[in-house]
Amino acid sequence: MEEMITEITEHIEEFLIHIANPELISPDFFIVWQSLRVMFIVVTLFFVGILLYLLMKSDYLTYRFKEDFVERKKTKPFLNVKIKKDWGEIMSHANHENESERKLAVIEADDALNDALSQLGYEGEDLLEKLKGLTEEIVPNIKDLQEAHKERRDIVYDPNKGLSKEEAKELIAVYEETFRYFQIF
Repeated sequence: MEEMITEITEHIEEFLIHIANPELISPDFFIVWQSLRVMFIVVTLFFVGILLYLLMKSDYLTYRFKEDFVERKKTKPFLNVKIKKDWGEIMSHANHENESERKLAVIEADDALNDALSQLGYEGEDLLEKLKGLTEEIVPNIKDLQEAHKERRDIVYDPNKGLSKEEAKELIAVYEETFRYFQIF
C-alpha cells in the first residue's frame, strides 16, 4: 500500500514539474493560455459590471442595508433629543385633584412624545401616523402607547370624558416607559 502511495506521489511530482517547467511549454500553448486568461478576465469584468448595474437599478441594496442602517440609527440612544415640556410638571398635573389638570397632563405627555418622535426622525403629520410606523421591535409597549393615544384623543374630542387619578397615572406611566426606552430621560 505504501509503495502504491509513493508511486502516485512520484507521478504527481513529475506532472507538476513538467507543468511548471517553462522550457517544456510550447510557445503555441503559451499564446493560447494567455488568450484564455485575458478572455476570462474580460468576461468576469463584464459580469461584475452587469451585477453592479442591476444592483444599482434595483431596490435590493436599499431594502437590505439602508433600511437596516436607518432602523439601527433610530433605535440607538439619542442624547440630543429633549422633551420640551417639563416632565416633573406633567407628573404634578397627573397627581392633581382637579380632573382638568389630569387631562392636561395626558395631553402634554402625548404632545411631548410626538415631539420626541419627530426629533428621532419618524415621519407623520401627527402621533397616530408616527405610531403606525413603529413596531414592537422598535417600541416594546406599542400597544399600550396606541391605547394611551386613543385615550388622549377621547379626552380632547369628548369634554365629558372622565379621567380618574389612577387612570391618569397609568397613562402617564405608559408615556414614561416609552421615554425611558428611547433613553430620553
